[in-house]
Formats: sequence, C-alpha cells, structure tokens
Amino acid sequence: MKKRESNMQSVFEAHISRIVITSTKKQAIEKAAYELNPSNLPLEWLTLRNEQGESKEFRVSQVNLLEWQDAEFTETCHQFKVLGRIVLSICPRQTASDHGETGLGTYRIPRSSVYDKPVLVLSEGMNHYFLTVLQQEMRWEAPMINVVNPLSKLA
Repeated sequence: MKKRESNMQSVFEAHISRIVITSTKKQAIEKAAYELNPSNLPLEWLTLRNEQGESKEFRVSQVNLLEWQDAEFTETCHQFKVLGRIVLSICPRQTASDHGETGLGTYRIPRSSVYDKPVLVLSEGMNHYFLTVLQQEMRWEAPMINVVNPLSKLA
C-alpha cells in the first residue's frame, strides 16, 4: 500500500515524566535535560490511536518544546521522577485508501498494556527512555494557504 504524508498539521502536547537516578533533585532535572532535549530527541514517527481504536502514524516535523521543569523524590534510593512538557508539530501519514483529509479526529498515545498510563518509548542505540504520559492533547491546525490580494498591486 502506497503511503504519503498529508499537508494537514497538528500539534501534540503532553505532560510527561521519567525516572532518573541521581543524588539530588537539581541533578535529576539537569540529567533529564542533557539526555533528552529538542536537539537530540530520537523521535521521527509517532503512532497514535483515535477513540475507535484505529492507529495512525504521524511524522514529527518539529520539536517545538521539550523542557524538564521539576523533580520529585520517589523514596527509592537515588531515584527521582522528573516532570516535563513536550510539544511536537506532527503530520499524518496517509495510505492510498485514505480519501482527502479523513480521520481528523482526536488521536492519543494509548495506555500501556502493563501500566495504567500511556508510555512513550524512545530508543537511541542501546539507550531506551520510557516517558510516562500524564496528560496529552492534540489539536489540528488549518493548512497555510498563500493568497495574493489582487487589490494590493493597484495601490
């Protein structure tokens, strides 16, 4: 089946957390920011699911924001739960069977089968990062259309 990218854009925003092993809260935030930031995020494609359970792939066209804001001690030796936020510009991959821009509903990262919350797994070589998704939102943006105003040339 032939696949192509859509000209529709959407913004995916999520509040995330991950476990980091360090000695202090400040070190936990710094380590999380060093390991995962907008310039080194290993995420090209994102698979999301709509309310009917149908999956759709989205290409990550831009990482608008990835920031780590706070950390909480987990009561486990040197483990901190680091809290952050990620904002991505994404566009859906369409198959030949898609007609126009169908399926512009709400898509989400599905809940994990072994955990009560959605988990986004990022892999880069031997490193695997597990991001728990605490809240998520997806909103569609209208495609940019350049319109030339014919009256502007007369002025």
